Amino acid sequence: MRRLSLTLLAFALTACGQSAKDGETAPASDGKKGDAPVSAAKTAPPSEAGPPAGAKVDFSFPQNNSKVFPEFMVIFNADKMEVVPAGEDAMNKAKGHHHIIVDGAPIAKGQVVPKDATHLHYGKGQKTAKLTLTPGKHTLTMQFADGNHISYGKALSKTINIEVMPAPAKPPKVYFVEPADGAKVTSPVKLVFGLDGMTISPAGQNIPDKTKGHHHVIIDSPIVAAGTMVPADDKHIHFGKGQTETTLELSKGTHTLTLTLADGVHMSYGEALSHKITVTVE
Repeated sequence: MRRLSLTLLAFALTACGQSAKDGETAPASDGKKGDAPVSAAKTAPPSEAGPPAGAKVDFSFPQNNSKVFPEFMVIFNADKMEVVPAGEDAMNKAKGHHHIIVDGAPIAKGQVVPKDATHLHYGKGQKTAKLTLTPGKHTLTMQFADGNHISYGKALSKTINIEVMPAPAKPPKVYFVEPADGAKVTSPVKLVFGLDGMTISPAGQNIPDKTKGHHHVIIDSPIVAAGTMVPADDKHIHFGKGQTETTLELSKGTHTLTLTLADGVHMSYGEALSHKITVTVE
């Protein structure tokens, strides 16, 4: 009987030892590790994955070989990448923010983008910026980087050539010569357009030259944002032949008229080169 008890005790100890050994291969369900299959663990989580396939960045404005004045607007474009402020969701490689490198090369992948007079950071998540450059030829390189300013490299950069022209004698400005703001008028309404500091050029001509453009009149509608194509409909009247005056049929009542300048492909220069007035048709 004593021999049988000893045999049973030895068997129990052996079983316990085996259970402990098996338990080493079965991770605890504490949510920290071991719950995912081995094959899944080999795949980087979305926050650490590389940029999405086909992701790219570009300049919406200006374009390659553009002519601009010393102070000009830059409009960024990011395709398949989300623009967020620096420091936000920094490990997510589908997000980041823009930088501009003046007269320099893209920053190698994995390197921090410097911050100095020629490496400009837009860490607030800006999609537009104003630059001031000296007259002459320059290159602009847009460099996308993650929330820690670590460059995505040449694949997410874009370099364009621009030529900065001397500043005009008068600052660029568009305006209605007539009618005056608040005027009472009768239809058809005569409109006369004014332009300082820039040259009228018909649509389709001198497209890269951002010191030139042509007029549009927007009726009872918002200003078209810079870098956006001006629509062509009954609220957006194009003067692509370079016209500087017209007559316009308007219904009785109060209307807003916005004169806005756009480049050779009807891309608006935005609010900076627009003039809005209100008229009452009697």
